[in-house]
Formats: sequence, C-alpha cells, structure tokens
Amino acid sequence: MSNSPKPFCFNRSKVKAFVLGCDPTNESNKGKRVEIEFSFGIGKDARYFRQIMDNLNLIGLHLEDLFIQNLIVDYQEKDTTKNKSWKQDASRYIEERILEFKQVDPYRKLPVFLTSQVLYDVLLNDGEDHYTSTNLYNLHSIIPIPSDKNKLGWPLFPLYRHNRYKLLNWPEYLSKLKGANKN
Repeated sequence: MSNSPKPFCFNRSKVKAFVLGCDPTNESNKGKRVEIEFSFGIGKDARYFRQIMDNLNLIGLHLEDLFIQNLIVDYQEKDTTKNKSWKQDASRYIEERILEFKQVDPYRKLPVFLTSQVLYDVLLNDGEDHYTSTNLYNLHSIIPIPSDKNKLGWPLFPLYRHNRYKLLNWPEYLSKLKGANKN
C-alpha cells in the first residue's frame, strides 16, 4: 500500500474539535484510487470535505479550529461501503486514534464529529442503545454521545457527510450543535 494521508491540522494547540472520517480509500477517479496528502484531500480537492466544512461553519467552527483524521489511516482494498470487513478492521485502529487524540486533548473534552454512521456503529460501546442516523439527527438519543458510552472516550456528534445531512435540513439538531459548541 502507498503512503497514508496525514491528519490535517493548522495548529494542535488551538484545536477546538476533531473530525473523524472512515478511511482514505476513494475510487471516484473512474474506479482508480485517489491518493491524497491529507485526510479528506484537504489542500488538494475540496469536494471530499466541502459539505462537512459547510456544516461546521454553521456551528461556528472553521478549518483552523480542527484536527481532521480517519479512524483507519491506511488505504484499503475497497471503499468503506464495499468493504465487508471494514467494521472489524476499524476496531483495531481505535486505540491508535485514542493515543493520537490524547496528544491534542489529554482531558478528552473536545467534541469528535463523526462523518459516517458506520463510525457510530463501530465506536458505540457494546450493549448501548443503538440509534439510526435519522433518530440521532431528530434528537431521539442523547447528543453528544457521552464519552463513557463509546469506545473512543470523547463526546461524539454525528455530522455525516452525505447530502441528506446538511444541517440546514435539521434545524433542531443544528441548534443543539451550536449550543454545544459554545461550551
């Protein structure tokens, strides 16, 4: 496998939130792997992060406020949605992300924005009530997902990158995220 993309961060001492993606694998170039220098292609191809950034801007966060990384940092053989072993593989990377995030936020207070439901599925502690993305966005569960209810150990906020989850379409959820960002 080729070099893994680096996490993106302007200044680790000024981070206000983490953004967590699945993995860097992307075959949107006519079925060929798109290789990137930084997570989500930041600095090269804005299309992979544009919607996420639009949502983050709505709650008052900007690129210079973020530490952006994938749970699995290595390119995979298949895109996340086509990779039948993704959840099992991803669970092996949780401890690495914990160690990496602790270097930035040793007290585990900063929010972690999850860009996909599959991340929620992998990170939620065993035995916890599991909610659909629609239930999460309709606030039918506790948001943020408390640090003691997930394997990462940080407060988690779904902020999915799919077009359906533009925060302007979810005004109550947007309000909740704005309120949480003021803390």
